Parts: sequence; structure tokens; C-alpha cells
Amino acid sequence: MAEQVGMSTRRRERVRRRRAEARAVAQAVLSGLVLLGTLAGLAWLGAERDSASASSTSAATEPEPAPASATELAALEPVVIALPQLPRKFDPLDDMEPWAERISEDLIFEGLVRRTRDRYPWVEPAIADRCEVDQDHAVMIVSCHIPEGIRFHDGSELSMDDVVYSLRYWLMDRRSWARQRHGLSTFRRVEIVDGPPGQRDPGRWVKLRFGQREPLALEALSAIKIVPMAAHRGRASRFAQAPIGTGPMRLTTLEADRVVLERFDDYRDEARRAGAPSLAFRAINDGAAALTALRRGEVHLLPELAPNHVPVELGKPGMSARLRAWVVSPASYDVLLWNLGRGLPANPGLRAALHDAVPFATITRTIYGAPGLPAAAPVDLHDPTPIDLYALAGIRAGQPTPAGLPTFPPLDRDQEGAERAAAALDALGWPAKARGMRRRASGPLRVPLAWDGHPGRASSVRASIRATWESIGVRSPDTATSWRFMLAVLMRGDFRVAMLHFGGHSDEDLFHMFHSRGALNLAGVADEQLDAALDGYRAAATRGDRDRAKRRVAARLAELRVVSILHAPAHVTLSSRRLKTVEFIDDLPRLDTLALGDEPVDWRARAREAAGEEFCWTCR
Repeated sequence: MAEQVGMSTRRRERVRRRRAEARAVAQAVLSGLVLLGTLAGLAWLGAERDSASASSTSAATEPEPAPASATELAALEPVVIALPQLPRKFDPLDDMEPWAERISEDLIFEGLVRRTRDRYPWVEPAIADRCEVDQDHAVMIVSCHIPEGIRFHDGSELSMDDVVYSLRYWLMDRRSWARQRHGLSTFRRVEIVDGPPGQRDPGRWVKLRFGQREPLALEALSAIKIVPMAAHRGRASRFAQAPIGTGPMRLTTLEADRVVLERFDDYRDEARRAGAPSLAFRAINDGAAALTALRRGEVHLLPELAPNHVPVELGKPGMSARLRAWVVSPASYDVLLWNLGRGLPANPGLRAALHDAVPFATITRTIYGAPGLPAAAPVDLHDPTPIDLYALAGIRAGQPTPAGLPTFPPLDRDQEGAERAAAALDALGWPAKARGMRRRASGPLRVPLAWDGHPGRASSVRASIRATWESIGVRSPDTATSWRFMLAVLMRGDFRVAMLHFGGHSDEDLFHMFHSRGALNLAGVADEQLDAALDGYRAAATRGDRDRAKRRVAARLAELRVVSILHAPAHVTLSSRRLKTVEFIDDLPRLDTLALGDEPVDWRARAREAAGEEFCWTCR
């Protein structure tokens, strides 16, 4: 009996130790999650304490402060955004990649005006509190008043010298391409004036002159941001790593794996103060890892997820209650630009045949690795479209994709296109001769493709097009060259077809690129219907008028086959439902309005997900 009692006592002691160890493990896991959540931008709401902790707290001599409410904690919590690759340079007086532009536009820098979508003149005041033009829809002179008291992120006050420096920087020869690209090719002069009669404020007005009438002069000027002259002049490379602007947030961290911006306390416009105290951008280049971080709450916004992740991953249980999703299509296009004014591609039939022979499906599947948005012209006609996550619930791999989600084109489409192209070339009098190459008495069918020789994706696309064209008897000698030399060739019109990237805004004024009088009409297109559509876009006074004009421009560009769209990217944007609102500009999330709500976080569910389902909180 004594032995049995001893064994029972030892057994009870072992059970007691196991329970103590289980409580210690649970406390360690929860504490680890608290730390990780704080570092990843998650607010710690407080964990249930065991009885020993509770008793020690009640015995404390000093009263514990009242816990912060969920609303108060959400107001202090940063918004975390995951991107496949982080931007590295932020200089608005130089070329920037799309996400650097979005961060600069929304958070760091401001121009005299900023773009809006509602109605003509498509801008609102920014640094300038008032702008006047000499004539609506036919602008040659813009006069803007600069108020006093505007401060840069380093505490210095914005001066008229800063304004003039930033504006005149765009008049330098090195910025000629940028001026043309942004519709500022006729921007000519900047001067300080006292202001119009009745509104004079000596030395606080800036006057900008154009060389000819520009209907969208104010909208074009929104591209020019104001920087501090002392920090930028002669230090452009350093400035790009430590930018200083007047926007609602300032850059505080620029590292390989994260970029952090914090609210600028001295920002003057209460209506545009940043919604979140800080924004943190994390580099996560793996879609599955990014989705996991979003589900765990370590990330609140995932703007660039490949559509092929969507049907199965977002059909998992609980996704519709935790996330919101949209299909978006930034105004970004890889294209073949045809020369309509010189050489063989000036023939519409030959141009159409060469277009049909491009292996679009192969390029999409094997080179880009993600489905794109069907597009026949570089015009953004696709607004962000919500995805019904409830309709995806339970979907399995291989099942049909719901309508609205981009899908890969079938590979047999390339073979069908090549066959159509071969038949068209036969009909055009280019028969296949020796070794299958097409010839006439004047010589072989040769169509050089100009490109900048950049290795990687561009090289792969070029190789795929060349192989397919040569398979139907069209020679395509390699004409790779530097971008600087290629630009000179394009400007002279001395090319047949060129592989280029077009990137801009959703409301891009394409007059300068495709109008017969456009400064960057590289294709040499001269078409009355297209000119009328482009003029109609510039004359639009309402959102509806502008959208209808965009559709007319897109349709005519497609009919003329001025460009062939190799790839128009389509992404899925995913948002935690903790984000109050998500607005879009150019199909990218608007950053200055992002803010978190006070939705409670189920920390125990997070702990189970992180530690594995075998971990049990309630086991004794």
C-alpha cells in the first residue's frame, strides 16, 4: 500500500510538472507572438494572464494605468504594405519607377497642383493656393500664388527660390524627353511676378509660359514637384536616398527589406493629413509568403499579387470574412511600336500579318509567367474591379476560373496566328522560296526589330518573336543597341518596328504620342479620325466625356494597328478588412488615405496558426 501511495504521489508530481511546463510554453509562444506582432506593425491588445500573474499585479503598490482602447491603439499602429520589390530612389526631378512615383505623389512631394478625376481642369491646389490661366481650354500662361509658411520635412520654409529652381530644372536639355513624355514639350519660361490686378502679393506669384495653346496645361504641370534647392542642387544622387518634400509624410527608413514613412507633424493641410501614423513597405517577392503574412495580420495590404494565386488560395475557408480583393490593371504596357510612315510596316496588310505571328500566348506563359489583361491599345479602360470572394469559396485547382479573373491564353492560339500570318503573306505576294524564306524580285522579306539590348525579360521576348517570324519565312535581324542611340533612331523615324515600354497614368494624354502634330509621334501616324478622338479627349469637360473619348482613341489605335500589346499586367490587390477604405489612383492604392480600424484581433487563433494545430490552449 505504501508503495502504491508513493507511485501515486510521483504520478501526481509528474502531472503537475507537465501542466506547469504547458503553461510556460503557452506563455512563451504568446509572448513571442506579441513581440513579432509589434515588430510587424500589429497592435498588442493584451493577453489573459494566469492566476499567479494576476495576483502579483493586484499586490502591486502602484495602480496600473487604464489599458488603451482598441480605437486608440489602431490610431498608433502603422499600415504595412508588401511589395515584390521596394523602390530605391525618390527624386521627383528624375525618372522613377511606378511605386516610387506613387509614394512620392501621395506622401513625400507636392507640386503647384495635384491631379483629380472629376472635371476640367482635372487638378486642385497643392502648394499653390490659387492658379489662374489666360484662357480656358487654350492655355498659354499659368500664374500661381505661393502662400507663406509652407515647410519642408527638414523644418526649413519653402521659398520662391525653391519653386523657381524646381520648375526651371524641367527646362534643362537633359529633361527634354521627360517634358515631351509628360505633355510639357511647349513649356518655355518661368518668372516671379507680383500677381494679377486686385490680387497682388509682390514676389509670391510664379508665371509659367507655354510656346502654344495647351488645353491640359495645368494637368501636365502636376508632374512637376517642388524640392528644396539647397538639398537638391549638385546632390541629386544623395537626395534620392534621403528625399525632402512638403507632403503629409516624411521618409525615415530606406533599407533593402523595408521602407518606412512617418506622418509629418508640420503638414499644413488638415484635410490631407495622412490617415495612418506611419506606413511600412516590406519586400516579399514570393506570392505564397505574402499571402501567409496577410492572413496572419503581419501585412495589411498586398497590391501586386499574381492572378494565378487567386482562385484556390482565396477560396480557402474564412478568406471572404477577412479580406477584400480587386483586379487592377496599371497603365503599363510592353509593346511593339510599328512605323506607319516608312518601310514595309507602312503596309497595313503586312503589319497585320506580322502582328498575328507574334507568339502572345507563349510570351505570357513562359516569360511573364502571369496572365495579363487583354488590350489592343495602350489606353487604360479597366477600372479596379472587386472580386467576389464568396464565389471562390471551396474552389479547387483545375476548376473553371470565375468570370472577371485573368487567365492564361491557350498555346494553340499562337499556332493559329502563325497560320493566318503565313496565308496573309502569300496573298500579299511574299511567297516562301528556298529554305522557306519569303522573297520577291526586289529581295527577301526583312523586318528588323529595334530594342535596347537589355538582358533578361526583354531578351527572351525578342528571341521568341524572332523565332516565330523566321518560322514563317520572315527574316528579323538583331538590331540591339543602347537606349540613348535607340532613342535617336526613333526620333528620326529610322526604324521598322521597335520593342518599347509605355508607362503612365490611367488618364494619360496620348496627344503627344499619336496625334499627327504630337511631339513624340514616333510611329509617324497621321489619321484624321485618330486626331479627332485625341482632340476630343483634350476638350472633355466631364468624367463621362473623357471616358468616352478614351474609348474612341483606343478603338482607332487598334484599328490602325499602331502598336501590338505584348503584355498589359493585371494584378490582384488584397486588403485586410481592418483597413477602413482603399481608394485607387492609376490602379494603385492611394496611400495618404490608408488607415486601420479598431477591429479586434483573435490572438489565440493567431497563436494556433503560428504554433500548429496540435498546440492546445485549453488542455489541462
